[in-house]
Amino acid sequence: MANAIKKQTPKKKTASKKKVTTKKTNTAKKDSSMGIMLLVAAGLILLIYFGSSVSVDVEMSVNETKQASENNETSIIISGKRYPSLEAARESLKFMPQSQLTDEEINFVESYKE
Repeated sequence: MANAIKKQTPKKKTASKKKVTTKKTNTAKKDSSMGIMLLVAAGLILLIYFGSSVSVDVEMSVNETKQASENNETSIIISGKRYPSLEAARESLKFMPQSQLTDEEINFVESYKE
């Protein structure tokens, strides 16, 4: 043993201080999604409640339809407005500015023959 074996002493590792950080969770995001779900559930409950309590009664007599059909024979409807006659429709639409008239009303006034 000619060569002497040198003992190597283990080096001590110095412990470095690590900063401990905690991850922040998105509690605001979780809370907001839970809030939205609660609002949706409340909306559905209200929709079902009010939807089930509504009742619609439709009653129409034959006499009313006869009177309505008689009025339709003498009246005219232009752009959803009812006029008693063609002359009355022309008189009411003749002096209105064209910017306030619909296309159907403008065509009626221009095509009316006296």
